[in-house]
Amino acid sequence: MSRVDVVVVCWNDKDKITTALDSVFALSEVRKDPDFAHVVVSDNGSTDGSREFIAERYGGRVQIVENGANLGFAAACNRAFAATSSEYVFLLNPDAELKDFALQQIVAFMDVRPRCGIAGSRIYNYDGSVQQSVGEFDTWAGAFLRSSAWGELPPLRRFANGAGLRDFDYNAPRQVDLAIGAALAIRRAMIDEIGAFDERFFLYHEEVDYAKRAADAGWETWFVPASEAVHEGMGSARGQYSVEKRKQTSRRKYWIKHHGHAWYYSLVGALVGRYALYGGILAGAVIVGRKLLR
Repeated sequence: MSRVDVVVVCWNDKDKITTALDSVFALSEVRKDPDFAHVVVSDNGSTDGSREFIAERYGGRVQIVENGANLGFAAACNRAFAATSSEYVFLLNPDAELKDFALQQIVAFMDVRPRCGIAGSRIYNYDGSVQQSVGEFDTWAGAFLRSSAWGELPPLRRFANGAGLRDFDYNAPRQVDLAIGAALAIRRAMIDEIGAFDERFFLYHEEVDYAKRAADAGWETWFVPASEAVHEGMGSARGQYSVEKRKQTSRRKYWIKHHGHAWYYSLVGALVGRYALYGGILAGAVIVGRKLLR
């Protein structure tokens, strides 16, 4: 049995999926021991010939799970989880590229930390800069400050959600609340204990929800800089408007699921108030400007 199942979710990604798959097969640990990693593509009903292309290029080296329709990222991952059995699962975006020893490093890290259920790689942009790939769980106060005008005040800005990550050290391993799913390892034993992804999250925030469920069950999430990947970003979202709409929808589902409707709608009220204030300030400035120009 392989040590790790590498899962790549595909939806019309024929033109970019070789980035991920080729990088896995180029790893020194995989070239030395081809059984170290088992590669699975969970295809969400691609219509661009992705399945045929993968089968022709990689043959039996890649297992293809055919979902028949675009089920979303969470559901596609779950189908791959059900079709595999290795000790670890490693989620890799089709537009992400693993650096050498990435799988070996993250597996070795988790091997000696039995309560580490999730581990995220250090992720680079193509210009060599490091992506922000870790996050914090929202608190009501932190989310309120981030959503309202109060969070713009310097004395309060440091209490807004995400403020604690501005000086995050991406050169050292550290336990975190959550890590993004572009290059992410998950322990099979944890999947067996807490279940797979919540499929109500079609795209985005599924890994946030999963990390929260893991933490609630006593599992740890770690950032592992020795495991490295390069990630283009955006992937199958296809367009900035689509990305933001999906993120907002998933964030709403997450907040309501973990904090309740009252918590969520109070934040919506804070956000509406914030933009109403900005609108009032702008309108006032326009009125004053017109008077001065008369």
